[in-house]
Amino acid sequence: MKNLRQLHEDVPANHYDKSIKKNLFQRYWHNRRFYEITKVIIPVKGSYLDVGCHGGNFTQKVIQKIESKDVYGIDISTRAINYIKRRIPYGKFRVASAEKLPFESNVFDAVFCLEVLEHIDDPIAALKEIKRVLKKSGYALVLVPSDSLLFRLIWLFWNLRYPVWRHTHVNSFTNDSLEKLLRWIKFKIVFSKTFNFGMLKLVMVRK
Repeated sequence: MKNLRQLHEDVPANHYDKSIKKNLFQRYWHNRRFYEITKVIIPVKGSYLDVGCHGGNFTQKVIQKIESKDVYGIDISTRAINYIKRRIPYGKFRVASAEKLPFESNVFDAVFCLEVLEHIDDPIAALKEIKRVLKKSGYALVLVPSDSLLFRLIWLFWNLRYPVWRHTHVNSFTNDSLEKLLRWIKFKIVFSKTFNFGMLKLVMVRK
C-alpha cells in the first residue's frame, strides 16, 4: 500500500477547483466551509501559515479576508506546491510535513490547519508544531470532520465517486476529542462549533 505522501501526491492539484465547478454537492460543501472560516478570521498585519495548503483553493479565501499578503504554506504534495506557486506567486510555499514545520518558533500571527489532521500520521506532533511557530499574541483555526454517522456515510459514497481519496483519512475526531487534544497540548480554546449538518468541527485556539 502507498504511504500518505504518495496517496496525496495522486490527488490532482486542481481537484477542488474542478469539483466545485462541476459538482453541486461539492460546491455547497466548500462554499459553506469558506463562509464559516472567513467570517471568524481576524485580520493580521504580519505573516500567517496555511498548514496543508494543497493547491491553494482555501488559501485564496483566507488571503481575501485576513488583509495581509505575507502568506506561507506547506503541503506534502510536490504537485500541489508547484500549482499554488503559480496561483499565488507572491506567497512562500514549500513541500514539508505538518509534523515538522520548517520554521522558527513564535513567528506567525495566525496558523490555519483546515481539514488536515485527519490526513496525517501524527496529529499530536502537528498541533505541537503549530503551537511552537505561533506567536503568543496569535491564533490558530483548526477544522476537522466530526466523523458523525452522516459524515461517514457520505465519505463512503465519496470514495466510490473519487477513489483517489481512499485510505487518506487515518485519524478520527468524534464528539469533543479534538478539544480534549488541544487542551492537553495547553492551547486555550476561544470557541468551538460544528456546521454542515454537524459534519465539520471548527475550533479557534490561542497559546
